[in-house]
Amino acid sequence: MNISITIGVTPELEKALAGLASLINLAGSNIGPSVQPIQQAPTQPDPVQQFPMQQPMQQPNLSAVPTAPPVQPVPEQQPTVQQPQSVPTSAPTYTMDQLAVAATQLVDAGRRDELVQLLASFGTQALTALPKEQYGAFATKLREMGAKI
Repeated sequence: MNISITIGVTPELEKALAGLASLINLAGSNIGPSVQPIQQAPTQPDPVQQFPMQQPMQQPNLSAVPTAPPVQPVPEQQPTVQQPQSVPTSAPTYTMDQLAVAATQLVDAGRRDELVQLLASFGTQALTALPKEQYGAFATKLREMGAKI
């Protein structure tokens, strides 16, 4: 498949280009000897001859260009009031593993005796014996002692 593109030059455009070229030549002669005259680019083979088209291109029909539909005004909307988001009212739940990790941090920091006293204040001698209902309060006390939970 061969493709060829032909660009036509109207007589008005040709005259305008010739006038521009003569102005450039006049301006170049007034500037001084350091300005070189414009050299013509070497001629290249005609691209039409290199790639002949089998079918001529059709000119676009500019009268059939679609236009955008008229803009309809958007009805004014009342601003919506967002309802405040609810804040969770239940205490976070903790697992035995989370409490054990936090308690281990205190033991590693050399605060084992304080941890034993905290367990005693909850009525137990071992973390595994702590009732699930007291996990939240125990976690709060661990946090107050510096554990990250």
